[in-house]
Amino acid sequence: MKRIFLALFISVLLVVLAGCDEATSFSVTDIEGTWNFPDQSGYTEITAYVLPDATGADIGWKVGTYSYWCWGDGTYANGVISGTYDYNLEDSSPEDNDDSGLDLPITITFTLNNGKLSISCSGSGPLNGKTFTQGVFQPI
Repeated sequence: MKRIFLALFISVLLVVLAGCDEATSFSVTDIEGTWNFPDQSGYTEITAYVLPDATGADIGWKVGTYSYWCWGDGTYANGVISGTYDYNLEDSSPEDNDDSGLDLPITITFTLNNGKLSISCSGSGPLNGKTFTQGVFQPI
């Protein structure tokens, strides 16, 4: 009976370990460069550029007549950039309500799963609460 229990326990353990997600296991060099994201949640033309050594990132997207471009820098550790960013907002509608902001706090969390990048942002301004998934690396 003990051998059957032990064999069952080992079998279940192997199944669980085989199904573990390796998404958090990546190097900073794996996320450096330009990534394009599919349209999602009403956002289009989503792109992100992660600077060498992930010392910062540039993120842009469109929603309706608004076009956002955010750029910033900070420190990188364990898949997270913490720092500040600036942004420009251009409105292509007749109202032309352009806006900008400087030195807003931001934390960007990166996840790499099966070669696809996800970014999740928290802080202030237009990046706050944004999550973009399924980014595809764009080789030079």
